[in-house]
Amino acid sequence: MRAILFQFVAALIGIIVFGALPSLFIPNGTGDGPFSLFFDTIKKIVYHLFHFQEMTIQIKGVEYKVYPYILDGVVYSLILLISALVVAYIASILLTLLTMQFSRRVREKIKLMILFLESLPDILVVLLLQLVIILIYKQTDVLLMKVVTVGDSQALLLPILCLALLPTIQLYRYTIHLYEEELKKDYILLGRAKGMRHTFLLVKHILRNTVVSLFFNLKKTIWFMLSTLVVVELLFGVIGITYFLTYYMAPEIFVFVLLFLFVPIFLFYHVIREIIERSVKGGETLT
Repeated sequence: MRAILFQFVAALIGIIVFGALPSLFIPNGTGDGPFSLFFDTIKKIVYHLFHFQEMTIQIKGVEYKVYPYILDGVVYSLILLISALVVAYIASILLTLLTMQFSRRVREKIKLMILFLESLPDILVVLLLQLVIILIYKQTDVLLMKVVTVGDSQALLLPILCLALLPTIQLYRYTIHLYEEELKKDYILLGRAKGMRHTFLLVKHILRNTVVSLFFNLKKTIWFMLSTLVVVELLFGVIGITYFLTYYMAPEIFVFVLLFLFVPIFLFYHVIREIIERSVKGGETLT
């Protein structure tokens, strides 16, 4: 618990310092040097974090309170991010279980296809999925999913799919590699010698042993999805986290919005870690 608290405090300090860094390159005209403005900016950020109700932004000449104005956009972005993350992990495992039913020769061909799909840029993937939905609508007059956010009518399912697709492909490739490595181990040979079915070994034993390795890819996957989130929110007309981080660059607003992103992800990560430690590792701490 102390280690988690230390990580949280260290990350909080890092975000505040990161938000104040641009002030080092702004001439203050007082002759006190850049560090004077830097520390003043840090003080300003800390003050506004404790008095966040006072922070305001101007949109088309109209002044709004930062909180709770940004709340809807932040919650929407987090729903997209966490939902896409869950979809990517579940889909990659299910696809791997299906793929491992094939022969090694077929799996090698699947890997080549995965490498090709993995090289596709995220903006192309989003545009293609939007185009497919529009074409289906034009041909059948059935709108399967909303392709853009307009006012209170928010696109949800398609942005989640767009956000999850490339991470699913990456995790799919990685999970196949994990499964193939596990198949070479002695406990699998022993299980086969005892007459255990191939599918039973894949689901009961190998999945249990690969969950921890997949967990360690969680941070990497989240960072990758954050870069895709910028594209998704832009192309779907979403006013979310990346919108506020891009258009409102006041240090205190930048840090405030970034914390709205960091804290839920931090909690989500450690909750999942706790679940894995209790269920998979029998309470043994993950390192």
